[in-house]
Amino acid sequence: MKLLWIVSAALALAAPPLAAAPDAFQASYTVSAKGLEMGVMNASLRYDGETYTYQKITKANGLAAVLSGDTLTERSTGKKHAAQLLPEHYVYHHKNKRKDKKDEFRFTTATQVDGSFDSNTYQLNVPTGTLDMAALELTLMDALATNQALNYRVLSKGKLQDYRLRKLGKETIEVPAGNYECEKLEVMHDNNERQTTLWLAPKLDYAIVQVRHQEDGDVIETRLKQYQ
Repeated sequence: MKLLWIVSAALALAAPPLAAAPDAFQASYTVSAKGLEMGVMNASLRYDGETYTYQKITKANGLAAVLSGDTLTERSTGKKHAAQLLPEHYVYHHKNKRKDKKDEFRFTTATQVDGSFDSNTYQLNVPTGTLDMAALELTLMDALATNQALNYRVLSKGKLQDYRLRKLGKETIEVPAGNYECEKLEVMHDNNERQTTLWLAPKLDYAIVQVRHQEDGDVIETRLKQYQ
């Protein structure tokens, strides 16, 4: 089931070269499609001395769990240097009853990566400041707080990719966690077949409150349920 992959991709869409370190937090989200709740995502950022771990676990529930058994785990670990987060190791593992896909890599230096995607190993030279997909969310929080540009380089599935976002203004929305005034962003996809919109709340240090992704006529929403 591609639902959990879309959720993960939509929630990780931006990063300047280095991220200012946000405070530790825990959050949970509902994932819905066609008006029905299909899954739950739990996210957490924690620190252990000079090391950070940001992890997201998304699981299908209800009928979706019975049919697919879908589970997606995404984790970024690295160092906290002063006010900056420096990612070192990334894991993306999507597993269900039909497939088992994994993307994993390490930054051996600031500009070199060793990784494996679908059991195929690779080595890449990347620009300084390239980040993994999970760490992007933490960086986006800082980018909005400090009014930085929203054009970024990320590594995913063995390929270096560009991400661009644009601001659509402010909007107050209601989610299970409450009402929040948000900064509304749109992801600039390279075609018109996909549309991704994000809402991030200044009150929560620009944590993501809602994501809406539309593709192939389907609309998937991820909405904040709890944040602490």
